[in-house]
Amino acid sequence: MTEQIKNIKPGDISISLFLSILIHSVIFFLITFLVNLQFDKPVIKSIFLTFQKNESPVKSEMKDKLNEEYINPEESLKEERETAFNNFNIDEYDTSDINQVYKESSLNVSVRYPNGWTYLDQNVKNKLDGVTFWSVQNNYKVPPYIHLDVQDKYIFNPSRYKNNLEHKGNIFYYNDPEELEGYITQIIYIRTETDEDYSLKLKVKGKETFKSFQPVFFNMAKSLKFGESFF
Repeated sequence: MTEQIKNIKPGDISISLFLSILIHSVIFFLITFLVNLQFDKPVIKSIFLTFQKNESPVKSEMKDKLNEEYINPEESLKEERETAFNNFNIDEYDTSDINQVYKESSLNVSVRYPNGWTYLDQNVKNKLDGVTFWSVQNNYKVPPYIHLDVQDKYIFNPSRYKNNLEHKGNIFYYNDPEELEGYITQIIYIRTETDEDYSLKLKVKGKETFKSFQPVFFNMAKSLKFGESFF
């Protein structure tokens, strides 16, 4: 062993040292290059999509759109009623189309009714019970009619009516028009300070016909008088 060490020349040591340094340098640069290459790779972010059970993305999008376009059914119906029919206005009173006057003496009732209409009254024990007015013009297949009814005060229930207003010391109770099988009906209940109450009912076939007679109906209610002597 000692002989082998003695036989090594200084030049051989320099070459070995150089080769060792070279090999380590190559390995170092190779590792550095690989590390840099790893860090230079684009970073891919993970995206997680979560959906509720049994609901697809398309269904969810459609639901959001429907929510944006949703219109409350009650508000829609209310708006339709307001545009389809007239609202009761106590301040507007036009007698130009109700020039005829019905009068009776048992309760001293008087009411104006439309031109071209006729009436039939009903009495019970010589006392007025009701009057029906109807059109005899324009050849209606089903003539529109308005019925005045004398009401017993004890059966009155204000909770049945949506709206009310005061007119000449009386309270008018009424609801929106109701439609059934093409017939449209509206009732005004008149709560009085006398022994009797009164109601007026308009019934007409067809919306357009109803709209044309509704102002007349309102004005008839406003023209109603009772309990006053004619003389």
